[in-house]
Parts: sequence; C-alpha cells; structure tokens
Amino acid sequence: MVNRLISTGLIVTSILWLGGCRMPASPIDLIKPPVSEGTSQKDKWSTTLRTLLPDGARLLASVHGKKSNGTVFGDMDGDGINEAIVVYEEDVLNEKKLKAALLKQYKEDWRIVWDTWGSGYGLDNVGFADVNKDGRPEVVLGWSLGAGGNGLDIYEWTNHTLQLSMKKGYQGHLDLNQIP
Repeated sequence: MVNRLISTGLIVTSILWLGGCRMPASPIDLIKPPVSEGTSQKDKWSTTLRTLLPDGARLLASVHGKKSNGTVFGDMDGDGINEAIVVYEEDVLNEKKLKAALLKQYKEDWRIVWDTWGSGYGLDNVGFADVNKDGRPEVVLGWSLGAGGNGLDIYEWTNHTLQLSMKKGYQGHLDLNQIP
C-alpha cells in the first residue's frame, strides 16, 4: 500500500513538474487573426525602410494621387523589376527637410541608388508617369509650397541614375497623366 502511495505521489509530482505550475491558456488567448502574405510583406518592407532611411525619418503621404504613404513602386530602368520611390522627412540640425530616394532591389536586398532634397513643406504628389511620351516612365514629385502653389520636379532615368529634366510650378490638383 505504501509503495502504491509513493508511486502515485511520484507520478502526480512528475506530471506537475513537467506541466508547469500555471494554468493553461484560455481559448481567447490562443485565437489569433489570420495573417495574409501581404501583411508579412508590408512588415518586411517597413523593416527594410527603417534600416535604409536615417534615424527619425518619417514617411510622407501624398495629398493627391495614390494614397501612397510616401512609397510608390514602378519599373524605372526597364529591367522588369520594380524600383521604389520613397519620400520622407528627416531632421537635419533641428530643421525638417524633405527628401526623395530611389530604391533598387538587388536579389533580396534593397539599396538607395539616388536621392534628392525636396522643396516646400510637404508632398503633394508622387508617382511614375510617361510625361515625355517616350515609352519609359519618369519620376514625378509634386511638392507643397504653401499658398503660392506647388512645385513639380520630373526626373528621367539616364546613365543609371535619375536626372532632373523639368522643374515648374502648378496650382491645384496634379493629374500625372495630364502633365503638359
């Protein structure tokens, strides 16, 4: 009888020791919403951006055009792989500066291959459009300049980099397909 009590005690002690001393999780704690592949890709993209952009950089969302949160994808150089234009604000000597960068993907890694300073105080529009109708897209950046209107910068892909091809002002909404 004593052996049976000792055996039962050892079994109960072993079960408690192996199982831990806490209560099992409730079903509500175990249920998680499904995560789509797009969500994990967005998280991966956000992590990539944080490593490439300066500390404290803040992505800018365009006021018009695609609601892009400051990032637009398109094939700039004609290689069949999308590049990304990222527009952000960074703190330079306690002054907020606007900046745009072209990111290119090399295998699994993204790299900044070009950047420029922006004008004004915000981003009005960003995108890819074939402005000069040569069959290749240009980068279009519309900067908010205040009550005086907006500034338009158009960049072309030439010699493995972006070069400013046009700079002009505009008023109101900018339609990327209707740029003269």
